[in-house]
Amino acid sequence: MKSKLGIVLAYEFKKIVCKKSFIIVTILGPFLMAAMVLIPSLSSLNSVDRSGETISIGILSDGNAITYAVRDTLVASGWNIVEKNDEESLKADVYGKTIEGYLAPDGNGAFGYYSTETGDLYVHSALQSIVSNVIISNRLAQQGFDPQTVFGLMSQTELPSYKLSEKEGTTEETDSEGDYMMRLLVPLFFALCIYMAILLYGQSIGRSVVSEKSSKIVDVLLSSVKPDDLLMGKIFGVALSGVLQFSIWILFALVGVSVVSSVTGFKIPVQLAPASFIYLGVFFLLGFLLYGACYGAVGAASEDEQHMAQLSYPFLLCLIVPICFISSISSNPNSTLALFLSEFPFTSPMVMLTRVVGGEVPLWQLILSIVLLVCSIYLVMKLSAKIFRVGILLTGKNFKFKDMKRWLTEK
Repeated sequence: MKSKLGIVLAYEFKKIVCKKSFIIVTILGPFLMAAMVLIPSLSSLNSVDRSGETISIGILSDGNAITYAVRDTLVASGWNIVEKNDEESLKADVYGKTIEGYLAPDGNGAFGYYSTETGDLYVHSALQSIVSNVIISNRLAQQGFDPQTVFGLMSQTELPSYKLSEKEGTTEETDSEGDYMMRLLVPLFFALCIYMAILLYGQSIGRSVVSEKSSKIVDVLLSSVKPDDLLMGKIFGVALSGVLQFSIWILFALVGVSVVSSVTGFKIPVQLAPASFIYLGVFFLLGFLLYGACYGAVGAASEDEQHMAQLSYPFLLCLIVPICFISSISSNPNSTLALFLSEFPFTSPMVMLTRVVGGEVPLWQLILSIVLLVCSIYLVMKLSAKIFRVGILLTGKNFKFKDMKRWLTEK
């Protein structure tokens, strides 16, 4: 005969897995999550890089040689230049969208740029570079120097970047910009996966408890199932469905990366190595068990879903904090903030995952993080079970954290 805990676990597992929404999210979830991470980044890049466009701007002519030099340099660089000696006419062209803006000399050998879209960084930086070079060339010529010779001597040289691996004893040339993007986007994608899964599955536990409590179904359930078995059955049943979903995602990801690598010759970065996906599954499971127990206790102490949302706000905050610091943690994974958040149990699932995926982490820090998580899960589940036993049968009042604290001290 199955244990009552197993019956509850199987029921909660089937209740989630047999839904059409579970199947749809399992299939489309990774693509939607990737879109959330990649589309804003690609849109941002596209909004800055306009090197393929022919940009039209005006220039206010004042008969000065530097102004003519700026005009000629812009034309030679592929810009469409509208030259006028009437500033009001140039303003009318800007307002009429004929040109994006115009350059006007300030009378002191410099220029100002006037436009209704001053936030276009590409146009501003490109104009600043061209105007600065023309002005510097003029200054050098006045001092008797050859501008081309000086610029040639001052040209920058490439600085290759090499990655050292103490563990493998290797040295490998890397693309610094590409490596940074992978260190940022892959951990961000993984962290968002954990965040969304914990939030959705954790809230489903809380809502299930609230629904059964408000409808009095729990009174019938508790006549044949112990409160601890009911809570643990819900937590582990939902966790099992989450593990199934994540396993499918990880399998798809590994197959996809392998196929792309074999077809295109793309070298798989360390962030997408199989070990990274294993860490993703491990930290999701540990993180969910921790937060699932919290949501179970909060659901038992709530009268409705609105009240549950209020009580679960501290947990939501702990889930949001790592997302906010992903960029700084990816850039400096050994900072004091990163070390603390990667060991603090309520933030470690996402932060330690970010550090492990982004590069090498001392083994003792990884082990300590997992041990602290496991100990915290055990402690939180014990406390949640105690709150659940009391709160699940109490109705008619919006309980607060001080009430839950009192339940924990009662024998």
